[in-house]
Amino acid sequence: MSTCVPQVLMGAQFTTYRIGGPLDEAYQPTTEAELVAILRQTQAAGKPLTILGWGGNSIIASAGIRGVTIITRKLDWVEPITDTRMAFGAGVHLAKAASTGLKYGLTGGEFMIGIPGTIGGALRMNAGALGQETANLVRSVNLYNLETAQVETWLPEQLGFQYRKSAIDPKKHVVLSAELEFQPGNPAEISATMTQSVQFRKSHHPKEPNGGSVFKNPSRDMPAGKLMEELGAKGQWREGGAMVSPLHGNFIVNVDHATSLDVLRLMRRMQQAIKDRYGLDAHPENLLLGDASPEEQALWQALTAGH
Repeated sequence: MSTCVPQVLMGAQFTTYRIGGPLDEAYQPTTEAELVAILRQTQAAGKPLTILGWGGNSIIASAGIRGVTIITRKLDWVEPITDTRMAFGAGVHLAKAASTGLKYGLTGGEFMIGIPGTIGGALRMNAGALGQETANLVRSVNLYNLETAQVETWLPEQLGFQYRKSAIDPKKHVVLSAELEFQPGNPAEISATMTQSVQFRKSHHPKEPNGGSVFKNPSRDMPAGKLMEELGAKGQWREGGAMVSPLHGNFIVNVDHATSLDVLRLMRRMQQAIKDRYGLDAHPENLLLGDASPEEQALWQALTAGH
C-alpha cells in the first residue's frame, strides 16, 4: 500500500482553464515507486482512474472527478545521465526542462519554455513549437501499462510519434519518466531563442485562464486560429463565461466563472462553423475529464467523432 495520503481537492486548482469540481480521492506522489503503488492499489480496488499533469489542455467537468485522481506535479526530478542525456520525472514542468537544457548548454528543448504542461503530457501528445518537437529528443520512456499492471520501457520506434500524437494511450498507459537527449549548443543562442519564444507567447496568447490551443490545425496552411478569425469569432463568440479569445482565435478563455459545459458548447460551435464554411474537420487538442453531464457527454462525442 502507498503511504501517499488521499485528499479532496478542487479540480479548478489543477487546470489552466481554472474550471473543475471536486476530486474525490486525489493523490500527489513524489516518487516513481509511490506512483506505481497507487496505480496498483487503485486497480486492485477497481476504482476509476484519472491522471492529471499541469492541466494545460484539460477540461475538468464542473461536477468534478469520481474515483482516484493522480496529480503528477510533484514528480519533478531531473537526473543527468551523460553530458547530453537526462532523465526527467513525468511531472517536470516543460519550462523547467527547457531551463535545465540551458543550464547545461544543450539545445533542442527551447520549444518547451512556453508550453504550460509536463514531460508526461508532452510525450503523450508529442508537444512542439519553434520547429522542434518532443519526438526529436526521446530516447526511452518508462510507463505503467494498465492492462498488464507492469512497468515497461519503450524505445522511440515503439512510441509511434506523429503530429501532436503518439502511441501512448491515456486509457492504457501512465508515463512515469523519460530519458531525453539534447545536443551541445551555444548558451547565448539558446537563451535568446527561449526569450523570443516567451515574448511571442506573451504577445500572441491570451493571459486569461485558458486550455491552450483548442483544436489541432485542420491543415498546415489552414490554422484553426486563422479560420476562426475569418469567421469573426475572436472576442465575439461566447457561451456563458467562456469566450473565443480576442487575441487568438484558437483559444477559449474563461472570462467569467465559465463551466465545463460553457467550454464544450463553444468548442462545438467553433467546430461546426469550420466544417460548414470550409468543409474541414477540426479535432480537439483539449481533453475532457471527469463526471460529464449527459449534454457534456453528447457534445464530447460529437467533438471527437471520427477521430
